[in-house]
Amino acid sequence: MVLQQILIFLGYPIWWGDLPMGVYTFLERENLAGKTIIPFCTHEGSGLGNTERFIAESTKAKVLPGLEMRGCKAQNSQTEAKAEMEEWIKKSLADIK
Repeated sequence: MVLQQILIFLGYPIWWGDLPMGVYTFLERENLAGKTIIPFCTHEGSGLGNTERFIAESTKAKVLPGLEMRGCKAQNSQTEAKAEMEEWIKKSLADIK
């Protein structure tokens, strides 16, 4: 028997150090227990905050280390942001195997 692992990349902006309400609603409504979530966010100083811990506790999912990126970098240094994101995705996928 082959078990498929469900992998979810969850992206969101950090608003005042927290998840947007729409993301809270998504996490409450979906059954994500047993799945793997890889969070990523844009922010202007708070990083991921406590969002990784909250996601893990509220969903009972496995949460891998997330990527936090300043919004100004994502907007103004797109080549650098893309390279950082690609490297993080490669590392995240390698951590799953």
